[in-house]
Amino acid sequence: MWRYSLRWRYPHIPCTGEPVLVSEDVCEGAPVPDSILSRFIAGGDYAVCLDFLAERPVKRWPPERKAQARLRNLRHRILKSAPLFADELIARELALRPEYFKGR
Repeated sequence: MWRYSLRWRYPHIPCTGEPVLVSEDVCEGAPVPDSILSRFIAGGDYAVCLDFLAERPVKRWPPERKAQARLRNLRHRILKSAPLFADELIARELALRPEYFKGR
């Protein structure tokens, strides 16, 4: 689902009226509804906005995947800044925060 709305378009200026004049939910790919276009004034203070409504739940990584990503990022970060001492610095970081690099 998509949501079209007519919203105040100046974030740095306080809204003089309602922040959202009108909104309507439509199927994906549908054009802007006439109910919104009829109230839209070109160059006015309100803009036609489109929001994509997410209906799927957020996917969380399992601890094993988190551990892989954290270790990969650590190696990349250390090899970029201190490649000569990378093994020592990686071992030190793993010893300081073992639970974090296990994905917990």
